[in-house]
Amino acid sequence: MNFTIHTPRLMLRPLQPEDAPALHSIANQPHILKWMPDWALSPAKTKRLIEAMAAHYRAATKDDAWVLFAVLLQGALIGVVGIGNKKEVDNEIEIAYFISADHAGRGYITEAAKAAARWALDSLQLEYLIAIVEIDNDPSQRIVEKCGFQKLETRRILNAGETEEKPFYYYRLYRA
Repeated sequence: MNFTIHTPRLMLRPLQPEDAPALHSIANQPHILKWMPDWALSPAKTKRLIEAMAAHYRAATKDDAWVLFAVLLQGALIGVVGIGNKKEVDNEIEIAYFISADHAGRGYITEAAKAAARWALDSLQLEYLIAIVEIDNDPSQRIVEKCGFQKLETRRILNAGETEEKPFYYYRLYRA
């Protein structure tokens, strides 16, 4: 399975240990922690996460996937797109993403998410991929909708890093 994806402006590849400082810096930006508080990791935990991910890439299947793609612009890490089981949503395979505030609003994360979604559907032979988005996270809603995801319903979910259930829009993107 190929884990490097090229788009017109970006390259996506597995995270590497040398990405840890940049990933830690980006993941701890306030606009990311607002929606993904479970990324509030120390620099050491960020590095351990990347190291632990290495074994998951080659083992990824349609039933058990956990792949974190580094999103690179001209060789610099600007964000992440993840494909993985979402235990809070019946263990379905989810796409999640974030981008540095310095690069937000330019279409980069939409471009990366489209490419990663296509990779997941094709490489893992998924029937569909899900996305869950908080109902007041308008930018993320626009991203998944531009990627072709269809909003199916609203679900109350106790998301990773949270202490209370909240409403999320539940989206699916089908392979066919």
